[in-house]
Amino acid sequence: MDVRDVRFKISATAAIVVLAAGCLLYLQHRASGYQPYRGPLASPGTPAAEPGKTHRIALNTQPSDYPRLRELGYDLVDVKADPSLVTGVPAGMRALLWVGNFTCDGFELDWKDFQQAVQRFGRDPKVYGWYLSDEPNPRECPEIAGEIRRRAAYVKEHAPGQVSFISLTDWPMKPLTPDRVGVDLVGLDPYPCKGSSRTREHCDIGAIDRMVRMADAAGIPRAKIAPVLQAFGQSCSKGDRQYWMPTEDQFRKILARWDRLTPRPPLEISYSWGRQDEWACPSLSDAAGGAHPDLQSLLKARNTAR
Repeated sequence: MDVRDVRFKISATAAIVVLAAGCLLYLQHRASGYQPYRGPLASPGTPAAEPGKTHRIALNTQPSDYPRLRELGYDLVDVKADPSLVTGVPAGMRALLWVGNFTCDGFELDWKDFQQAVQRFGRDPKVYGWYLSDEPNPRECPEIAGEIRRRAAYVKEHAPGQVSFISLTDWPMKPLTPDRVGVDLVGLDPYPCKGSSRTREHCDIGAIDRMVRMADAAGIPRAKIAPVLQAFGQSCSKGDRQYWMPTEDQFRKILARWDRLTPRPPLEISYSWGRQDEWACPSLSDAAGGAHPDLQSLLKARNTAR
């Protein structure tokens, strides 16, 4: 027999043995729940996967605010799922429909009314998406994840091209990730300018890093994170008074940190444009210079340049 034939047979036999061993190892790993390594875990500083257009919204607005919001570069407004309000969204802007709940409270729309709203607005070109929940707390109300999942699935089925959105705080995030509840975008709302009057020279910018790390650990992709910018204080609120309006320099640092962690996010949120007696006073609508920092000018430059 030609020595080349022998070598070929040996090589072929060895290849079969290696292939069989590889298949056996793969089946063992699958049975044990093994997942292949796909590179280092994301950490603060990792860019979003697919940078693109950033939509921008300032929360708690009225129709009378729309001209100013457009001037500042916002292209979304938050409204309830009401035909007259959706019709009133001006050209060049779209609606993020508030249909959600806060923490463990009841939803703005019960299930039947929610279905009817999605059927009505699911193909409306003026509608960007659906705000399904604000700071849901799965520790206090474990059933909330299932309800969000049900509503997100209904949006996906009946509102093609529109997004489902929830906003999270530093409560357990793992039950509420896009993979688990089916939402498209997740807002994160660390508010760094917090504390007593003695500490107001410095905002805790690291609070942003900590919440993004929580999202990383829970499994929320960076490309699906929507930063929530602190544009409010509580010096004139009737309730909580632990937050202060960032100075212009402090706000620049907030923006810079978010830019480092989530460059080109799909959505960026300013909280809050309108005053909320218990939670936000003063707010971004006040922050135009004079008695308050001129955050509006900073946001206009940011919104219209990107």
